Amino acid sequence: MTHLLHGLFDGKKAHALPLLLLCFLLSQLVACGFLSKDTELRSAENSEQAQKKADQKDPLTGDPIAYSLQITVDDGRKELVPLMQAASTLHVFSAKPPDSLLGIESRARADTETAVKLLHSQCYYDGTASYELDENARPVRVTLHLTPGPRYTLGHARIHYDPAPTIPPSFAKRVRSYGLFGLDREELPGADFPREIAALEVGKPVTADTVLATVEELPEKLKKKGYPLARVSSQVYTLNRDLRELYVDITVNPGPCATMGDVQVTGNEQISADYLARLKPWKSGEEPWDEDILEDYANNLRHSGLFRSVQTKPLTDKLTGQEPQVLPILVTVEEAPFRTIGGNLHYDTSTGFGVEGNWEHRNLFGNGEKLTLTAPVATEEQGLKLAFEKPAFLTREQKLTAQASALHEHTSAYERSGVSAEGGVERQLTRTLTAGAGLFGEGGVLEDTYNSQQSYSAYGPKFFLRHDSRDNTLNPTRGTVAKLTLKPFAGSFTEDFTALAATLGGNFYYAPFTDDKGQKSDKLVLAARLEGGMLTGPKLSTLPSSMRYYTGGAGSVRGYAYQAIGPRDKEEEPKGGRSYQLVNLEARYKITEDVGIVPFVDGGMVYTSEMPEIIGDMRWGGGIGLRYYTPIGPVRLDVATPFNPIEGDAPVQIYISIGQAF
Repeated sequence: MTHLLHGLFDGKKAHALPLLLLCFLLSQLVACGFLSKDTELRSAENSEQAQKKADQKDPLTGDPIAYSLQITVDDGRKELVPLMQAASTLHVFSAKPPDSLLGIESRARADTETAVKLLHSQCYYDGTASYELDENARPVRVTLHLTPGPRYTLGHARIHYDPAPTIPPSFAKRVRSYGLFGLDREELPGADFPREIAALEVGKPVTADTVLATVEELPEKLKKKGYPLARVSSQVYTLNRDLRELYVDITVNPGPCATMGDVQVTGNEQISADYLARLKPWKSGEEPWDEDILEDYANNLRHSGLFRSVQTKPLTDKLTGQEPQVLPILVTVEEAPFRTIGGNLHYDTSTGFGVEGNWEHRNLFGNGEKLTLTAPVATEEQGLKLAFEKPAFLTREQKLTAQASALHEHTSAYERSGVSAEGGVERQLTRTLTAGAGLFGEGGVLEDTYNSQQSYSAYGPKFFLRHDSRDNTLNPTRGTVAKLTLKPFAGSFTEDFTALAATLGGNFYYAPFTDDKGQKSDKLVLAARLEGGMLTGPKLSTLPSSMRYYTGGAGSVRGYAYQAIGPRDKEEEPKGGRSYQLVNLEARYKITEDVGIVPFVDGGMVYTSEMPEIIGDMRWGGGIGLRYYTPIGPVRLDVATPFNPIEGDAPVQIYISIGQAF
C-alpha cells in the first residue's frame, strides 16, 4: 500500500493523481448521499407519526380526544395525590382536552416536570416521575406515576444577623396601657433575636411552603418590635444526600431601630390634620415601632366614613445608625363626600308600613363631627330626630354625644306629643368596655285610657356600662354585648314622682363551624338575647305611660302585636308595667353567601311589680325568617305566630325591615 502511494506521487505516474482524487470525492458524495437519505427517511417517518398525532381527532365525532387521568404513587404516599391533582395541567384542564394526542402528550410531559418539583417541595428530593399514554383507549388513558423515594428531614434552621443588632433598654419587656387610667394593661415582649427558627422542628420533614412562609415572617416580627427596615438579606438551602437532611441558613438585616413618631397628613382638604393626628393610638417617641399599631390606626380611619382611601407610610429616608430614632408617618388620604341622604322602609302586620328618611353630615366642623337628622313617618310615630357625635372629645378615647326629638306617637297604649333631649360623654375604658354619663329630659302631653291630654315631664342623670366584643355590629357572627343602664329621674304626671330605672341585657353570638382556612365560618350563627328591666319608686299610675315598659312586636317578641304583651287596662288595651323580661333565640343559617334562613323563638312578659318574675307566665312566639345579605346589612323578612296567643291577636305576624332582629 505504501509502495502504491509512493508510486502515485512519482513523477512518471503523476497523470493518475487527478483520477484518484476524483474517485475519492465521488465515493464520499455517494456515502454521504446514502447517509443523508437514511436520515431523511427516519426524519420523515418521525414527522409523519408526530403529524398523525397532531392531526388525530375522535374518528366518530371529529372533536378533540378526551382523556382520563390516573395518578399513582409508590410507597403508599396517598397524601400526594390531591396535591398533584391541584398542580396537574392534565387534571385542571381535563374538561378542555387539547386538539390532538400530541397536545395530551405535551401536557403529560409538563406534568412530570411539575411532579418532580412537587416532590421536592414536600421534602422528597430524590423523587422522580414518569407517564404512560394508552392511545387506543377511549377516553385516552394517561397514567402519571410518582416515585417519591426517601423523605428528607430538617437538619438545622439557623438565623444569622448582619449587621449585629443592638437592643435599646426602652425596647425591653414593657407594659402598654389603654383607656381611662390605664385599666387595660397589656404586657408586651421586647425585641429578641433568636438564633434558631423555632417554628421549624429539627428532625422532622418540612415542606417548602412552610419554610418560605416562616422565613417571610422573620422580618415582619421585627417590624412589630421596633425595627421598621428589617429584611431577609440572603437564604441558603443545602442538601446532605448522605444523611438525607435539609439545612436552612437565613441572614437577616435588622436595620436601625425606631420609635413611633408624629403623623404628617397630606391630601386632606376639609378634615383637620390635627384631628387625624389626635386619633393615633401611641405617644410619639415612646412606643417602639409596630406595624400592627400603624395598620390599626389606618383601618380606624378607613372605617370612619370620611375617606375614599387611606395610605400610611413610614418616612424612613433618613433613618440611620443604631440608636432609636423617632420615625414620623406620612398619612395620605382622599376625602369622601361627607353628606348622604338615605332611608329605610319597614312593615309589620300590627302597625303597617313605615318609612324613615335620614340626612347625615360626617364632618360638620372639620373634626369628624357627625350630625344625623331622621324623619320617621309611620302609624305609631311621626316627627323629627336629631343625633350629634363628636369623636376624640378632649382625648382620643372619649366622645361627646347628644340627641333630641320632637315626635307624635300613637300606639295602642297611649298617644303622646312631646320633645326630648339628652347629652353626655362616652369613654372607652378598654378595647371592649365603654362607660357613659349624661343628662336627659323630656316632656309633653299624654293621653291614655285613664288620662286625657295630661301634661308630663321627667329629667335626671343617666349612666351606662357596655361590654362589646362583636366582630361586626351590623351582622355579628361571634362575641357578646352586655349593657347595664341606670337612670334615676324625677318628674310630674298625675302627681310629682321620683324613680330609678335599671335595665340589664346581653346578646351572645356563636359560630360553631370553621372554614377551610381554620377561621370561624358564618355558615351557621347561633344568637341569643337575654334582657330585663325594673323601675322602682312611684306607683304605676303615677308614671307617664310613655316611660313604662312594653313588649311585643318586631323588636321584642315576634308573633304578637306591638306592645301587646303584659297587663291590660279596662278597655283591654296595653297599659305597660314597671318591670319586664325578654328572651330571643335564633339560628342564622346561610343557604348561599347572599341568602339565609333563620328559625327563631321569642319570649317575654311585662309586670306591674317592681321586679320581674323570672320566667313566670311568659308569652312565647316563634317562626321562620328569610335574610338577604347586602353590604349595608341584611334585609329581614320574619313570619311568626304566637304559641299562647292573646285574645284578638292575629294568628300570623309578618315583619320586614333592614338589619338583624338583635
